[in-house]
Amino acid sequence: MSYVKNTLIRSFFISLLALIVNSNLTAQTKDTAAAANPLTITGMVDVNFNKNFNNPVSHINGYRNFDLYENQFNLNEARVTVQKNAAPVGFRVDLAYGQTMDIVNSDASIGTQKSLKNIEQAYLTAVIPVGNGLTVNAGKMVTHMGGEVIESISNINYSRSILFAYAIPYFHMGVCASYPFSPQFSATLYIYNGWNNMVENNTDKTLGAEITWAPSSAFTFIQNYIGGAEENNSTNKRHVFDSIFNIQATDALFVTVNADYGQESNTAAGLAVWKGIALTGKYTITDVSAVAARGEYYYDQNGFTTGTAQALKEITLTYEYKFGGSLVTRLEYRRDFSDMNTFEDDMGTFTKNNQNTLLIGSVYSF
Repeated sequence: MSYVKNTLIRSFFISLLALIVNSNLTAQTKDTAAAANPLTITGMVDVNFNKNFNNPVSHINGYRNFDLYENQFNLNEARVTVQKNAAPVGFRVDLAYGQTMDIVNSDASIGTQKSLKNIEQAYLTAVIPVGNGLTVNAGKMVTHMGGEVIESISNINYSRSILFAYAIPYFHMGVCASYPFSPQFSATLYIYNGWNNMVENNTDKTLGAEITWAPSSAFTFIQNYIGGAEENNSTNKRHVFDSIFNIQATDALFVTVNADYGQESNTAAGLAVWKGIALTGKYTITDVSAVAARGEYYYDQNGFTTGTAQALKEITLTYEYKFGGSLVTRLEYRRDFSDMNTFEDDMGTFTKNNQNTLLIGSVYSF
């Protein structure tokens, strides 16, 4: 009897020890997985002041987007990003406030869902174990089009190009699937509700595509496309082709070329066409300072995107300095000019064919 009792006691403690060890191993496995796929929180605050030497009565810079208001201090954007990389599932949410969100998410684009105005992005991510891994995102996403992005800190210049402001959309609601065929070549397909809207406004879906070819660390080519019906209750198709060439010419010199061609059928003017090209370069002087320049030509053949049939040009010169690694300040001179008199003067009339602005913008990131 005593032998049986002792055997049972030994068995109990051996089982308990095995359970404890197994629990510890399981916990360690979960901790390792969590450490490899942490929840990250980042953010930024972006402010600027700019002066338009035309002294427009409206205090609005012509043909700009996020540096729209002149002769005043502006809160461009304050943003917090919460992200968990997919392993195999994850998500990303960008909450943003400021004048940028007022422009990107207008009342027309979000419909009656006013709470969506401050959501720059919110999407789920899953990596499907097929071949090299198929990544699927679903939700609200910034557009795949263009050589620049909404956040000024991620661009070479502080102000955005005319191409970014007029040739392409800002965001979409939909789903995409991306697949890396090799370290040098990848492709992504997109299905969206439409162009800059949260709620579908017709019976068609908008399709997009992106291919990326990077044969070396010094050169990358990206070809983007988007097409579909974008007007309310319409089947008229809009198509935009967007090409980007990124060249790391030297350790200090980076050059990028962005070209766009867009068209929409059956408008009041027939086939509406817009096209343009921007050349941008950045030269790093030291670890904390750099200079950049951008030259651009944009032809709005029918006035479909800018409201006037015209050829717009701009030249931008930027000086950048980093304070303490977290604060980036840019001093920027820009001249916009057109072959038409479309810029506002100090009398509130549009009698000028050019405008000159001087801007200082600072972005703190964490």
